Formats: sequence, structure tokens, C-alpha cells
Amino acid sequence: IRSFSPFPYNEVAEKLKNVKAVAALDRSMPMGTTGALYNEVAGALAANGQSAIMTNYIYGLGGSD
Repeated sequence: IRSFSPFPYNEVAEKLKNVKAVAALDRSMPMGTTGALYNEVAGALAANGQSAIMTNYIYGLGGSD
């Protein structure tokens, strides 16, 4: 994903239509919730009547990729 805003909901849902699981890799760690990319991908799938097992990974905090 090159552009986060506006998020390409339809394109993401189309690309993920045949997957069983999705891992979202976020570079931010919000307190008490999942990352922004995870939320947007989950929303894209739900809005298109799709479902997949989803997990969220946080990486690269503090510039240590």
C-alpha cells in the first residue's frame, strides 16, 4: 500500500478475496487497540462481505527495522 489516505478499500478487498489469512504490519503502536493498517484492512474486507483470519504485528519502532 503506497497511499494510506484515501485508503484503497475496494482494491484491497479485490486483492484479498481468495485468502484465508491476513497479517497486517504496522509501524505504530496505539495504546489499547490494533494498528491503523489492520483496522483499515479489516474494514475493507467487512465492507465487501469478506472474512479472513487476521493478525496484527507491530515492527520498526524507534527506527530499528
